[in-house]
Amino acid sequence: MRRHRQTQARGVLLGMALLTLAGSVRAADGFRELGQGVLTVVPPDESVSDVAQVLNLHELAQGRGETWDPDHAPSHQTLIGMARDRQFLRDVWCLEFAYKPPRTIEIDMPAEGYTLRREKVWYLVYRVKNIGGRRVVFGKDKDNPEKEDRTQRKLEKINLPVDNFEPQFIFETHEALSQDEGLLEHRDFLDRLVPTAMGPISQREKIPLDALHDSVSIGEQPLRPNEERWGVAIWQGVDPRIDFFTIFAYGLTNVMTWRHEHEGQEADLEGDIEHAPEYERREMECLRLDFYHPGDEAHGDFEEVQVVHAGMFEQLALGSRLLEAASRATLTKAEHIAGVRQLGVRWQDFLEPAKGEWTGGAGLKPVEKFAETLAKVDDPAERETLVRAFLGDQAIGWMEDLLHAVAGPASPEWDAKRRKALQTVHLTPEQVAVEPLKSFATIVRKLELAPDLKERRDQSAVFFGSAADRVDQLAHEVAIARAAALLKLLQVDERALLQVGVRRALEFIIPNLVTQPAAAEDDPGRVVDREEAEQKELLQGLFGHDGPELFRRAREAQEGQDYRWLFREARREDIL
Repeated sequence: MRRHRQTQARGVLLGMALLTLAGSVRAADGFRELGQGVLTVVPPDESVSDVAQVLNLHELAQGRGETWDPDHAPSHQTLIGMARDRQFLRDVWCLEFAYKPPRTIEIDMPAEGYTLRREKVWYLVYRVKNIGGRRVVFGKDKDNPEKEDRTQRKLEKINLPVDNFEPQFIFETHEALSQDEGLLEHRDFLDRLVPTAMGPISQREKIPLDALHDSVSIGEQPLRPNEERWGVAIWQGVDPRIDFFTIFAYGLTNVMTWRHEHEGQEADLEGDIEHAPEYERREMECLRLDFYHPGDEAHGDFEEVQVVHAGMFEQLALGSRLLEAASRATLTKAEHIAGVRQLGVRWQDFLEPAKGEWTGGAGLKPVEKFAETLAKVDDPAERETLVRAFLGDQAIGWMEDLLHAVAGPASPEWDAKRRKALQTVHLTPEQVAVEPLKSFATIVRKLELAPDLKERRDQSAVFFGSAADRVDQLAHEVAIARAAALLKLLQVDERALLQVGVRRALEFIIPNLVTQPAAAEDDPGRVVDREEAEQKELLQGLFGHDGPELFRRAREAQEGQDYRWLFREARREDIL
């Protein structure tokens, strides 16, 4: 299923004219001498609000008791009054950043026993240039030219060296790579110092080795005004199957925001200790770049890496799920609506638990519910009919494989392993044979309690051996059946949905998601907005527990916007 999704995504993306933002790609200064080709140049962020920030001085208010309201003086002249809404002005700088598309290269890495091993790493070649900074300057007082008029201010460009350029590049992907991860699984990689990679990258990119810096050496000397410098960020251990990834570049500017928080909310300026801020949240401005490439472990041509806009991954991930759900009945011969009704349950009974209740991956709660429901049916032939109606013919074989693995004949060695595992849930193979579905639900409940995906997979292998993957296949099929049933309940035209393709599938169903029929005598086609809670539940039903968050990010997408300057939390520490 994953490769089918990637083929669709690749065909859509390579046929679109959104990969290059007009005016953002030009020959970089000095690039004729260093390197070859062209760079994508990102101009500095020059937002006016970066230079000045208004904050409260909580340190002055702590322990002062209740706010004093004087009788014969304005309150803004009290200590707490003067600590409120103070303006902080500072010189700011933001470097011009230019980069080449990310690539991979195989290099020799030191291994045990004084040997070398070949490893594929990702890298991003970039160039930074100090084109100056900004500061706020004030006009002169008309009556006294020697004084400043604080009400008149303007931005002034200044040339100043950047003394503390310390770049940090984070390679992130939210893409699920297996069915048991659902639609969303976060991975991030910090750029590394890989000395053995510098030479091969220098030779490949036609940049002299003494002119190409890693993330430490590039900032060892101040970056003078109008000086440019070349660097490379390197990441190890990135899964080659990814399709979409984002690179966050920190350190390109000294702009940051900070605020004091109390109980998760921005703290008010209060004098009593009870309302004192618990910590200071700091967020650094960084540059976000989003990329796509046809992920495939055996695919060696990484020249196809392209710039895309934020939200493209979410749109395609959700669109792929919709197309899979709309076409599933044709492949499996399942009757999803009839299957739900015959089981005597609602589609809401198969929702995954909230993210906070477990650690990651696709939830197994729907599989447990399905097994418990089937266990209440005494007639084996009727159970088989229910499985076929809800999930299709292949699910019958999957469940037989799982139950045979945990209760069927086995070698003495395997029998000892599974008995030891079954003891953790107070079962034996003999008990499983007597009450197979009820026992299966108990085992799935145990798997749900695993602290992470790796542990869950390991536990599943001990219970079910080589059939362990069937658990994830069942979970995926239940999720698809739930989504397919919902599409019919929402009265989505499935044939038309399949025709619009993966790129526009989400947009196609949005009217059905956000509105519902409310026929009136004078307007039989009248619709009204759905409640927010109902929308959230529908999104969870269609896409799983991550559905609402994926939907929000997909709707925020801005096609044609190839990069974003944004603030992200740099660190959180209790400094008060």
